[in-house]
Amino acid sequence: MSTEDQNRSQDPEENPSDPAMPLHAHLTELRKRILISLAFIFVGFVTATSIELEFNQPILSIFRKPLDLRNIPLVFDELTEPFFTYLRIGLYTSLFLTFPITLSQIWAFVRPALYDNEKKLFWPFLFISYPLFCGGGLFGYFVVLPFGYDFFLGFQNAVTEPSLRMGAYLSLTVHILFAFGLVFELPIISLILTRLGIIDAQWLRTNRKYALIVAFVLAAVLTPPDVFTQVLMAGPLIVLYEISVVVAMITQPREKKKKKKSKSEAKAAS
Repeated sequence: MSTEDQNRSQDPEENPSDPAMPLHAHLTELRKRILISLAFIFVGFVTATSIELEFNQPILSIFRKPLDLRNIPLVFDELTEPFFTYLRIGLYTSLFLTFPITLSQIWAFVRPALYDNEKKLFWPFLFISYPLFCGGGLFGYFVVLPFGYDFFLGFQNAVTEPSLRMGAYLSLTVHILFAFGLVFELPIISLILTRLGIIDAQWLRTNRKYALIVAFVLAAVLTPPDVFTQVLMAGPLIVLYEISVVVAMITQPREKKKKKKSKSEAKAAS
């Protein structure tokens, strides 16, 4: 047993508060949490799909708003495409709305095995990750989609008329919104990694030039192959990276701050 493990075992405040469970109990608990999550997802799926089919596609209308200014309809060239598109809309909507419930079930399953300091790290992720994801999706919907789609549809003229398949359009739109939602998780990832001692503010500053390259590479991978949309993603990525530097400075463990302060004082003295 390592010294760190011995210290953790000797510190009652760092030990898990719940007693150890046998393997079959863990599996039973895992199955329970999965079934609860799936039950909520299924109810959300049925509800969203029913609303979509019975009330003139209100959710699809939200997705297709960037097309409304140009009065471009969505078409289908396969008999089953509308039906399966509505099913996908119901599933996407359910996964999005029930994600906090899924997170709570993950928390309920892993909480007994976590030490107190690890629980403190999980709480920010539990409460901040979903608002950040929603914020990224809203940024993609209100900023990126109108400008990006207007740019592509600007090639419409008397010779070329757009004919957008509803399934392909939904896939592209959801892909973009999901990508921006993930990108906006960067500050919370920085917070967790900093508290774990894996990175710090100085490391982030030192690797800023590599972060710029990674930002444009991620933008190229996560967005359609055009420079305009990639810049719209790379810009927020760079801003979020700088926010992550600030977050790392604030949340950096006190021990590291004291060490850095003593090192700087020693250099000043010499």
